[in-house]
Amino acid sequence: MLLSILMTVFGLVALFEGLFLLTHLHKAFLVFDPTKSNYLPGQMKGWGIVMTIVGILCVIAAWTNSIAFIVSMVVIGCIAETMMAFAIAADLKINKR
Repeated sequence: MLLSILMTVFGLVALFEGLFLLTHLHKAFLVFDPTKSNYLPGQMKGWGIVMTIVGILCVIAAWTNSIAFIVSMVVIGCIAETMMAFAIAADLKINKR
């Protein structure tokens, strides 16, 4: 039961991140400003779609009680989160802020 709840929370966080990136394509947030970068909007749109899909699949995996599906979604989610963080943070290096 606890695994399902924690996996649901993980999926909802990923879903929130994906939707946040998709809704902030034309708004500045934190130290990132997609309106002043040629690189960032494309990254945000791509990773927003990926994270939304990962979030939905994680929530589905949480309630299937298939350990293989849950473990694979945790691994895919962690790798996707890390790659997204590095890809979006690369904007800071590109713009030398």
